[in-house]
This record gives sequence, C-alpha cells and structure tokens, in this order.
Amino acid sequence: MNTIETNVMEMACFEVSEHGRLISANKRFCRLFGFEESEIPWHYVTDLYRHVQDWESFKNAANQNSFVIRMKNRKGRSFNCDVIRETIQKPNGEIVFRNIVRRKGEAAACSMETLQPKTSAVVFLGRCAHCGEHIRVATAAETHLRMLCDKCAAQAYPEAYHVREGQM
Repeated sequence: MNTIETNVMEMACFEVSEHGRLISANKRFCRLFGFEESEIPWHYVTDLYRHVQDWESFKNAANQNSFVIRMKNRKGRSFNCDVIRETIQKPNGEIVFRNIVRRKGEAAACSMETLQPKTSAVVFLGRCAHCGEHIRVATAAETHLRMLCDKCAAQAYPEAYHVREGQM
C-alpha cells in the first residue's frame, strides 16, 4: 500500500479513485476520521460525507482546486472541512484525486493558499485503439473513447487525414 507523503505541517491527506474508493491516507487523516491505516482500502469516500449526494459535488468540482464540504468521522460527528484537491492521471490512465483536508476552525500552521497546487493544468492520456500508444486528449471523458493516434489515423483513413493536414 502506498502512502501519501506530507510535509512537516502534518496535514490530513488522502487519495480517492475516480469511482470513489479510498486508495491511501496518512496518519493525520486516520486520526481525524477514526480509521486504522489498514482499513482505508475497504472504504469509499461516501463514508466520509455527511450527505451521500456530496459525492456528486466532489466529482463535479473538477474545475475547482478547493471547496468546503461537510464531512463526518466514524462516530457520526460531522464538521465542515476545507478540501484542496489535485487531479492526477497515473501512467495506466487511472484518474486519482489527491486531497488535503483541514477542519474548519482548526488552527492552521500555514494558510490554505500556500498548500494550493502551483499548476492547475492536468494532462489526460488515452490509448490509441490500434497500436496502444499514449495520446493526449482534452478531457477525462475522452480517455474512455476509442481514439487513434496520428500515425494510425493516417494509415486507416489516408484521404481524411491528409485533407485535415492540408487545412491546418
């Protein structure tokens, strides 16, 4: 199990798959929400939300790096949290949300602005349907489509590919 590395300030961090399954978390996160580190892969992010529909808000906040959401610990106590999220695509094409959580009202050793990711650009990679090579796509949704790289497109559809090339 890989764990999330944090800096000296010991912020609560966790990773979530695009389907909502918890992948990993640090010790601060486990203490805040009442989990053991070995239990993390058995839970979904919906176990942390006060309201189940908050998962939709979490997924749909793709353009935002930070947001406030009501979360609950294992005992059922809920509290507002600042969440800073970074979207990462792994080499195998899997989308992962890396999150930093700070309980609202909690004294912070630093401001949340200093923890913001420096770049908000995300590169999504798909695979060519013919040769399997990685190709850049515009959105996460396009990673699931059958797309062709330039080389395979030129071979499969030479007339259409060369017309497109001539228009550029």
